[in-house]
Amino acid sequence: MENLPESPFSESTLGSSSPSPSQKNPNDLGALTPNQLVLLIHDASLREEVMHHLYEKKDSCKNLALLLWNNFNTVYMLLLEVTSVYSKFSPSMLSMKEATRVCCALALFQVLANNPETRRGLIKAKIPCYFYPFLKPFGDDEHLEHVRITTLGVLGDLTKFDDPNGSHALHFFLESEVVPLCLKCMDVCDEMSRKVATLIVMNILTQERGLTYCCATRERFFAIVQVLRRVVEKLSPKPCLLHLEYVIQCYVCLSKIFRSIGPCDAFARQIPPQLFDNTFRRTLLHEHEASWMLQVLHLNIYGCLYFPPIEERKKIAKKAASSSKGKGKGKK
Repeated sequence: MENLPESPFSESTLGSSSPSPSQKNPNDLGALTPNQLVLLIHDASLREEVMHHLYEKKDSCKNLALLLWNNFNTVYMLLLEVTSVYSKFSPSMLSMKEATRVCCALALFQVLANNPETRRGLIKAKIPCYFYPFLKPFGDDEHLEHVRITTLGVLGDLTKFDDPNGSHALHFFLESEVVPLCLKCMDVCDEMSRKVATLIVMNILTQERGLTYCCATRERFFAIVQVLRRVVEKLSPKPCLLHLEYVIQCYVCLSKIFRSIGPCDAFARQIPPQLFDNTFRRTLLHEHEASWMLQVLHLNIYGCLYFPPIEERKKIAKKAASSSKGKGKGKK
């Protein structure tokens, strides 16, 4: 990869051709084009403002990803921003200003992750490995959590395996063991981080190769199942439909493995009862796809479709009857 030096930990050497801070005022950067801005990213004194303005132009500049990728040393400069805060993790000394700056660099990596061509380059260069340290919990730190959410957003876009290079991306994430890191986020991080981490695990489980990897050993399988159970328990007091759908889809994928080899009581015991009682009734009331996934899960585990308790079915039938009467009166 031409625009990435051998190591992102080496010191940056700026050429004499780099623009001087005296030549550009940070207040004037908003008027510059992306092509002009990307040339200024080498200037450490302007880089924070340059990254901010570049990200603001992501919607208006369709080729921003290619511009960032092909400009000499730009990816390296963004990596310097990412790695510069490693030493501030434990104990956490990350300020809000530093967190915002590194999030801006990560946001530009997300632009690269959303472009099929540059996404392939990111995976081939194994650049996501430099983001993994942000996934490790280091106590209750709001600033680091902000960085973690942004990092998970980048990884979430990289785990879209529906393009021609999807198999290479999947191989990379399995090889680099991103699943255990995401499971840790699902278990102990804040709500938003838990949700995006669950999405990443779900994307991997929906791929046959990813599912096989996660179920290759008993330890891997039950590590995922037990974390999912704790996620459901945390969702019970304050349900989030989207997060719940991710969790149900994960369970459905895992249940396929054990349906193919016969009943598994150990797996069935790990399914949280909240999925089949009234805990999420209101949340799933009008969500037919999620409700159907629950039926599939119940079928895969217990060999029969799931039906609500008799009291619940009576309520549903009564509501349906009153609704049909109301419509009949309206027609008259």
